[in-house]
Amino acid sequence: MRRAPPSASEADAFAILEAVRRAALAVLSAALALAAPAAAHASYPWPLKPFNRPHAIRGYFNDPRRDFVGDEIASSFHFGVDISAPDGTSIYAVAGGTVSRHFDYVTVTTPGGRDFGYWHIVPEVQQGQFVGEGAFLGRIQRGWGHVHFAESMNGVYLNPLRPGALAPYYDTISPTVAAVTITRGGKPVDATRVSGVVDLTCDAFDIPPLAPPAPWQDTRVTPVLLRWRIEREDGGPATKWKTAIDFRFALLPNSLFNLVYAPGTRPNRAGRPGRYVFYLKAGWSSAKLANGEYRLRVGAWDTRGNSAFGALPFTIANAKR
Repeated sequence: MRRAPPSASEADAFAILEAVRRAALAVLSAALALAAPAAAHASYPWPLKPFNRPHAIRGYFNDPRRDFVGDEIASSFHFGVDISAPDGTSIYAVAGGTVSRHFDYVTVTTPGGRDFGYWHIVPEVQQGQFVGEGAFLGRIQRGWGHVHFAESMNGVYLNPLRPGALAPYYDTISPTVAAVTITRGGKPVDATRVSGVVDLTCDAFDIPPLAPPAPWQDTRVTPVLLRWRIEREDGGPATKWKTAIDFRFALLPNSLFNLVYAPGTRPNRAGRPGRYVFYLKAGWSSAKLANGEYRLRVGAWDTRGNSAFGALPFTIANAKR
């Protein structure tokens, strides 16, 4: 007997979303290839003293950001890491190069073409000045309590926490897979009777290895890698492992934001931890598999390979005709 396929309108909508996602990732892959030489460089120190000791981070690379632009809310991926430090803390260059000075940040471009950016500081260097590694750049502006630190190469922002970059950096804490869910239109689907086209989603987070100071002490951050597969009732695979998100190396295009983060996602705020709900697969057709019992298995990883897993038992119950 044939299972009912998704409606034409559903199939068209998800085909368009998938085409957008593939096109954006193709552009990202090309840009990342140009940025690849940056990965071959030696690691660099922290931009605040002591240079050779890890500091607390309260915002990770590719974390969700929502800000008002006029009267509208704009969503974006975080293009660096937020290193906690008191207002007035001195900030130093992690590598030598030429200064580009701005009102509230400084960019230093190395002779090799890497750009290091230091946001939310009062600059104490001049436009076009050459500075060496460890040179004083400015102090954290009042009211910010952190320096936003970013690295880019050939226009591609890179994850400063990837192995071989910002060092020393240690992490022995595994991420958490808080919930694995099947939804439709942002609402949970009865896992005992899954039918038609649904969204496979996951609530997952990580904890910084060093807790930021209050009121950010409960900060949650994102894993850097999420993978999923569907298993049969006996534990055997019904599908191959698939990658849902990969934040390990490069910044994702903002056009993918609503294909990465699902409804319910919220950024960290002072005194309130963030919540990260990810699409494992938007618009998954349950008709791809025979009716029966399965498990949706999810794995989450951080930049140092610590991992966690979660699973949701579910039953496909499509109408037969």
